[in-house]
Amino acid sequence: MITIEAIVDGEGWTGWTGWTGWMNVVIEWAIGVWPYIWASVAWGVLLAAIFLGLIGVFVPVIPGGIVFFLGGLIHKLILPDVFTWWAIGILGALMVLDRLVDFFATAVGTKWFGGTKWGIIGALVGGFLGLFFGIFGILIGPVIGAVAFEMIWAKRHPKEAARSGVGAGVGFGLSAVGRMIVCFMMMGLLIVDFVLEDEVVESSDAVEALSLDLAD
Repeated sequence: MITIEAIVDGEGWTGWTGWTGWMNVVIEWAIGVWPYIWASVAWGVLLAAIFLGLIGVFVPVIPGGIVFFLGGLIHKLILPDVFTWWAIGILGALMVLDRLVDFFATAVGTKWFGGTKWGIIGALVGGFLGLFFGIFGILIGPVIGAVAFEMIWAKRHPKEAARSGVGAGVGFGLSAVGRMIVCFMMMGLLIVDFVLEDEVVESSDAVEALSLDLAD
């Protein structure tokens, strides 16, 4: 049998047919580590999707719900026995809910306070820049950005700009809160499904072992 130790000792070029021995060792090694590589890729993709999903709550440019769902779907395709298709389907429904929350929260805030599209854009820009100033920046950034854009680009009176800007900022805040809730729901869903699926597998193994014992 071909072994790495034999090759290191120099027997690979005398006892075997040269490259054939090396290739067999490489193939055996690849077959052994390939499942671990795929598992690392699957979990890496899922963790990256969760991280980007959380970031997307405060950075609307990143569609957090969509990224989260795609991460779960890719993980399911690579490791089909970890999560159920029911969980992936519910994850897809929550992705749609995430988009609806984002749209309606922003629209409601804008309508209530008379904001324009410039106020909404300003709220998005302010929210992004606010990330660099901690919690205070995240909270106040959308409001400052909305007011500034209303005054500079929409040419509105400071009083009107302040009113509509606050509306856009409130809409952005409502959207962020709603999407954060949806994001945690998606995380909770995967955790619960993972635990339940693991318990089902353990129960099946126990039943199978008991059946074998009775048969003996």
